Amino acid sequence: MKGSSIRTEKISKRFGSFEALHDITISINKGEFFSLLGPSGCGKTTLLRIIAGFENPTAGELYLDDREILALPPNKRHINTVFQNYALFPHLSVFENVAFPLRLKKTGKRQIQTTVEEYLDLVKLTAETNKLPQQLSGGQKQRVAIARALINQPSVLLLDEPLSALDAKLRQHMLIELDAIHDKVGITFIYVTHDQQEAISVSDRVAVFNAGKIHQIGTPVEIYESPADGFVAIFIGETNFITGTVREMADNGYALIDTGPIGSLIVNADKKVSIGDTVKMTVRPEKINISAEDPQQLAAHVNVLRGSVEEIIYTGFQSKYFVNVADTLFRVFKQHINCRLNEKSISWKDRAFIWWSADDGYMVEVVHR
Repeated sequence: MKGSSIRTEKISKRFGSFEALHDITISINKGEFFSLLGPSGCGKTTLLRIIAGFENPTAGELYLDDREILALPPNKRHINTVFQNYALFPHLSVFENVAFPLRLKKTGKRQIQTTVEEYLDLVKLTAETNKLPQQLSGGQKQRVAIARALINQPSVLLLDEPLSALDAKLRQHMLIELDAIHDKVGITFIYVTHDQQEAISVSDRVAVFNAGKIHQIGTPVEIYESPADGFVAIFIGETNFITGTVREMADNGYALIDTGPIGSLIVNADKKVSIGDTVKMTVRPEKINISAEDPQQLAAHVNVLRGSVEEIIYTGFQSKYFVNVADTLFRVFKQHINCRLNEKSISWKDRAFIWWSADDGYMVEVVHR
């Protein structure tokens, strides 16, 4: 496996009285595409700068392949960074921007020519060799910056919000290219973003940050499907929250929750709970089914509610239904398909049934009695 592992041990960083990072411990594997995800100001870029050597932590340790590197300057860490604003030299051509690190090392002319051509081919810019940065699109500039960062063959590549200046369609295209580049070079990528779609699209694992702390580390599937707490659930996509009291423990690891006006719901007891505990559960909108007619012959452990359709938003590939059940608004996402030709349509203000499996709901917060 190419690249190097990165390990932080109880990294903290204070700026005066403000604590930007608190006891951050992460282990990033060799060759992994690892994302630091969170809202603006949560500390993810501060951690990236500490790994790069541009900031010193207030406390903690930093290891590259089990070697403590906090005392090393940035140019001795074998770690390169791709910045949000590209940081290209405006007076140098694409070729010379990419060649710059090699010229600093006084690499031979023939070797520079061969190596730069190789990396321009990697980022699909061989036709733009002689252009200046101002003649390039935003996506092309970002690819130049990536090629320049990779040409020194670092063990770890840090990417600080590299796609934030691009429009939505170009961001999606660049994400695919970035993932392909990672697959080809095989080194460790650490990617900072506030965009949850970016993080879960390309990452092997994700660390979700908020207010200088890590809330959860896991694969994109784990982060989305099994959020550790309410913050992760709401930050990673849309969701529905329901609060209730554990009324009884059902068979096979399920709990019956008394939610008051909504009624009793069954949920997979994925956290340790006892009768009388207050829990907040979450269920994703796309996990909920909706129908104008009462669903029949459902499997065991399915929650069925009836409410009034308050709003319908058509988004092209799906419709978003907002269903009022006892003054609680449920979001329900329904993908458009053509195989349900006999299904009764649902309109604004209609009464409708919604239902979901207990296995699609998760407890995100528990207050023990």
